[in-house]
Amino acid sequence: MRAMILAAGLGTRLRPLTDKMPKALVPFKGTPMVERIIRNLGDAGVRQVMVNVHHLAGQVVEFLDHLTVEGMTIHVSDETGELMDTGGAILQAREFLKEEEDFIVHNVDVYTDLDIRDLISYHRDGDALATIAVKKRPTSRSLLFDEAGLLCGWIHNETGENRMIRSPSGRLDDFGNSCVQVISAGFLDLFPVTEPRSLTEMYLELAGHHKIGAFIHNQDYWYDLGRYDNFMKADKEVFY
Repeated sequence: MRAMILAAGLGTRLRPLTDKMPKALVPFKGTPMVERIIRNLGDAGVRQVMVNVHHLAGQVVEFLDHLTVEGMTIHVSDETGELMDTGGAILQAREFLKEEEDFIVHNVDVYTDLDIRDLISYHRDGDALATIAVKKRPTSRSLLFDEAGLLCGWIHNETGENRMIRSPSGRLDDFGNSCVQVISAGFLDLFPVTEPRSLTEMYLELAGHHKIGAFIHNQDYWYDLGRYDNFMKADKEVFY
């Protein structure tokens, strides 16, 4: 299986740790974020991974050139010319990702014990265009899913702004996006133009006519290491 690690962000929320170091290389518990994700993906059966780079890209490329993970081939998607956002990143890597039936997209700054193999199996059994790992947690923005587990909309919990895309089947429930997902290769064919785009916006654009499903993993721990306060809190709470 193939995967894309979204690692090209500027890391502004993680300053001062990212003043001279790209977010992907900030060590957590002694291991750079990007290496931790690559090894986790390898344990889940991924054998080809693409990492996008932008901020201090040379440091990431040099690190990946010297990183050896048994059975894994690591590729780089260069976004130094233009930051492509979360959705545009996978569009730029479409030729690499579409080689398989489906692929994983994983943010570099997510720390979780989510079982990626379970997520893959759930996605394939559910016949969804994309399956997003989600968790009940406090967040400024939530995805709204109905009782059938289908994406119906989005809400900003601080401003009340919301978007409804699909008429829900039963009660709606809100979840935080865990920023780990499995996407079917056909998803890429629905966006023929490669341009900077938000992956969430792409999901919302398709949710009215396609199955964008939820993989609920409330029992797992999850940290957003991309925020300095969260990073420091996780560093104290996580012991392995």
